[in-house]
Amino acid sequence: MDIYSIYLIFGALFSFVWAIGILLNSTSLGERVRFSFVLFASSLWLLSGVAFLYGWIYRFPFFFGVHLPFVFAIAPVLVLHFQITLLKENLSRLEILPHFLPSLFCFLLLLPYWTGGEEFQTKTLTSFGKSKEPYLLILAFLQIGPKISLLVYLLPLIFIYRSYLYRRKKDLREERMRRLFLLFLGLVSMLILLGLSGFIFNSSDLIRSSIYGLPLLIVFAFLVSQKEPSSLGIIGKNLREVSYKKSRLVGTDEHTLRDRLEALMREEKIYADEDLTLGQLAQELELTNHQLSEFLNNRLFMKFSDYINSWRIKEAKSLLLEDSERSILSISESVGFNSKSAFNEAFKKFTDQTPSDYRKNAKRT
Repeated sequence: MDIYSIYLIFGALFSFVWAIGILLNSTSLGERVRFSFVLFASSLWLLSGVAFLYGWIYRFPFFFGVHLPFVFAIAPVLVLHFQITLLKENLSRLEILPHFLPSLFCFLLLLPYWTGGEEFQTKTLTSFGKSKEPYLLILAFLQIGPKISLLVYLLPLIFIYRSYLYRRKKDLREERMRRLFLLFLGLVSMLILLGLSGFIFNSSDLIRSSIYGLPLLIVFAFLVSQKEPSSLGIIGKNLREVSYKKSRLVGTDEHTLRDRLEALMREEKIYADEDLTLGQLAQELELTNHQLSEFLNNRLFMKFSDYINSWRIKEAKSLLLEDSERSILSISESVGFNSKSAFNEAFKKFTDQTPSDYRKNAKRT
């Protein structure tokens, strides 16, 4: 046993012990189970990496793939943890269960291997990567499946909430929580991309780097969580009680509210009213100003003016391309801006281009 295997085993044990510690915490059961599951699955993933790198799996072939149904669930659990704990979305079981179908399919696909006997298992492992038999190709895909799953789940989430990563409001604990958790997901994605690149380009160095990076990421996450206990969504009873007391949205169906708000924008194009105010929009939604402000800031991560302008710019982009002869001033007025300068400023904020540059670049492509 060399220093690298000891290092990976240490990472696996550290992750497992931390998972136990979280389960013994005073946070809500859902928070504890979700994040401790991620750590437990990561521990299994590390041990499987050690078994593969050092050939231990050939001595105990039955344990091949035991970690896979668990690691397939890491990505959905992380995203659900973010949605439920940090975004406070109310998700039904019917919305949650489909995310774990890949784990179930993985388990079913591994059953023939686990029930095939030791001789079949040893033969399968020795042929792994050398034969193109259908079942061996399935097993090969299952090895990279969790990495693909993580990228499919995490990258869109980071992209959707990317603007939040640049926020620096130090006075709001929940904002720090969300930002740090997204940064954590970004580091996970980078590590997974490294490992996936290793499989694609058949580079053992990249694969090893990905595996060796996981213990560092786990220790880093632990240190961050100690400095900012709520950073990974392990909020704790006291903070949750304070959060509920302060929230003005308790009892509000946020899914319905989100749909009604989007309908007002997409179908009625209420944003085109240049005199639209927070109070008018709140009245349309039958909310108080404070409720709407909280929903926009804490659920959609945008202040009122940015939210309205995002819809205005989206419409303006379409109009700039649909009618190339129409003046930019006319378009800006039609989507709700009361001056060309305000339109240019908002357009550049959301697209990094001026309206005229956007139109010119679109013509070139």
